Amino acid sequence: MTAIKASNDTWTAELGGPGREGFRAVVFHCTSNGQRPYRVAEVPAERFASQDDLERLPENELRELFEGTTSMGVPRSYD
Repeated sequence: MTAIKASNDTWTAELGGPGREGFRAVVFHCTSNGQRPYRVAEVPAERFASQDDLERLPENELRELFEGTTSMGVPRSYD
């Protein structure tokens, strides 16, 4: 699983299932602090066909996805 350091914690990114038509969720889980809620970004479905595609994403792009999220908020779309 892909991990980044952000907001003073370690976060792993996992590809979620289909959301709105044509989109998929990228769910960030905090692995260093169990009190942190998950964070979600929404990406075009064709961008990531599998978890392997997400794991090949450069760290700076993964961080960009993370920075567009809010705690347990409505996903921000990246189209």
